[in-house]
Amino acid sequence: MKKGLKKLGFLVAIATICALSLGNAQAQDAAKPENKTSILIGVKGGLTVNKFQVSSSMAGTEYYSGGQALVFAQINFNSWVGTALEVGFSQSGAARFNRQDGSVPFTNAVIDYRLSNVQANFLTYFKLPILSVYEPKIFFGPSMDANVYATGNREAVVFDRTTKTRTDATNSFKAMDWAMIIGLGLDFDIKFATLMLDARYRHGITDINNVRVGSNADMRTRGWAFNVGLGFKIGK
Repeated sequence: MKKGLKKLGFLVAIATICALSLGNAQAQDAAKPENKTSILIGVKGGLTVNKFQVSSSMAGTEYYSGGQALVFAQINFNSWVGTALEVGFSQSGAARFNRQDGSVPFTNAVIDYRLSNVQANFLTYFKLPILSVYEPKIFFGPSMDANVYATGNREAVVFDRTTKTRTDATNSFKAMDWAMIIGLGLDFDIKFATLMLDARYRHGITDINNVRVGSNADMRTRGWAFNVGLGFKIGK
């Protein structure tokens, strides 16, 4: 967990430095009238790769892939700064998780968890001052996952026999998962729309474990997402 927090702190520090540099660039570039507000709406989606950070040293997890699909509304206050609200479907989870809860005696069991969530993100964007057909940007902000449904695929070895079962694991996790997002992106002007590419890291800050059994007292999400989207400008 400490390593994850250090990573998040390092990324936030980079974001702050870029934001300050951007502010200086804006001040020096005041002669260019690029401060008109614009609004974009659109869709984006892609691949998610997630795992759990577990307090028990005996219960590590591996990354588990999923997907997400989001709609968004973005307000650009000027050429360099904007905010966006994203809402949609997103999957999280973890692979090869050993709960160490003793629920199945005489076994060596691991579980692959997949959580289906309604996700909402409120992000602030800082575009880098590069004059080109593409616009690099850095962004960060809070994120919320509402747990709608979760499944657990358990694989257990009982007396040298492997058994596989699938269960409803929704109640094993809390209803809300709060996190912070930081990422990098590129916007391309393709005339009729804006093509958006981004890669983001999502760092869970709340404990999502709803099962107080055994040594697994604390579980937090860690994940990456890689998205492609289209944004359409409203008005002139």
